[in-house]
Order: sequence, then structure tokens, then C-alpha cells
Amino acid sequence: MADYQMQKTIGTFFRSKTDKLRGTVRILGSWYDYKVVDGQPEAGSMLEVTDFTSRELLVVVNNEKTESEVNYIDNF
Repeated sequence: MADYQMQKTIGTFFRSKTDKLRGTVRILGSWYDYKVVDGQPEAGSMLEVTDFTSRELLVVVNNEKTESEVNYIDNF
């Protein structure tokens, strides 16, 4: 069940709250740990979920995305 939920997060993106390489984000009603695997995040950077492990989502910095796109998730 967890793999299915994590697969649904692939392709979603959100704004980073900090410049740290690890953090927590709420996507589709569930909290997930994430790790930036490509790029250096800054506060406000756009992060895109590209893959996952058994423990966390793997994200990349992708500032070409915008909040107006359908897969944007508001990071509370």
C-alpha cells in the first residue's frame, strides 16, 4: 500500500521552505520525508518528486515549474 501511495507522488512538485537537502512535505493528505538528489535547494526553490525509496521521496530542483501547473502541491 505504501508503494502505491508513493508512486502517486511522482511528478508532483512543491516549493522548498528551507535550503536543506532533507525535509518533510504533505502530499495528497499524507506526510512524506524527502531528500534532494539533484541541485542545491534554496528557500522558495521548486522541487519535483522523481522517485522514491522505502523511506523517502527523491526530489530534484526544477525551477522551470510554476504554481499554476496541475501537479503543484502547496507545502504547508
